[in-house]
Amino acid sequence: MAKKTAPKKSRLQRWKRNIITALVLVVILYIGAHIISRMEGSRQLVADKLSSGTRQQISIEKCGMTPLMGLRIKGLAFQGVEMPDVKMSFNWFSFLSKETPFIKELRIKGMEMRFRRIPTTGNWEPLVLNGIGSRMGAVLGLNPSQMGNDQSLPKFPPYVINAKTLLQLERSKVVWKDENGREIAYITEADLRLKSGGFIKRKVIQTIFSCGHMKLASGSALREFRLEAFRIEGSQWVTVLDMADSNGEYAEFASSTLWQDLNLHLNQLSEIK
Repeated sequence: MAKKTAPKKSRLQRWKRNIITALVLVVILYIGAHIISRMEGSRQLVADKLSSGTRQQISIEKCGMTPLMGLRIKGLAFQGVEMPDVKMSFNWFSFLSKETPFIKELRIKGMEMRFRRIPTTGNWEPLVLNGIGSRMGAVLGLNPSQMGNDQSLPKFPPYVINAKTLLQLERSKVVWKDENGREIAYITEADLRLKSGGFIKRKVIQTIFSCGHMKLASGSALREFRLEAFRIEGSQWVTVLDMADSNGEYAEFASSTLWQDLNLHLNQLSEIK
């Protein structure tokens, strides 16, 4: 009997040693990755990658890995944009799907974004965010430009970040200025939360947006504004569940052209005395 059990014990001991060795290596690599991510070379590498991908000169104060192998960036800035605190989580196997972006979730705290209209084209600077500036500006009553469809404009690479990336904003400010630098619309103390879930085997994106003060292009303002909406994957239909500001609640509506209808709806709300 002793001769039969000895090999089993030997194999078990080898398995234990291999597992312990593997765990030690993982811990060493994990700690090493955190140390390397905080080095000056890594900070410059991240800044260079972002700059080359967006055709913007991007600066970063410091960066480092998060406990869950994400990336945290402090002091990210480029033309018209300042992001004091940014956290990214990644789809590590995004290369297996062309539609899956590398950046899974983007959390930004304290962002300040300033759009400025270019008089010759009507586009918004920074040009890499022209599509966002046009769509959001249209909601506030500004005349949209080409809604970001100009292929000559710089854009974030879709394999890095696209509509499937969950964006979370906290205490953000967005300002639109005319050609002379005068403020024509703005949003302050803005929070944006996107949640992803399932409904009858289909993905559902829930959007909750709130802000302290919203100035429309008409000069009117909404205070303590809140909007809750959701969209089911594969459907263009967007349903607004709740919309309200300090004046009270407004009738819910559903639309497949949310930006255009919301623009008209907000202009109607601004007429409330």
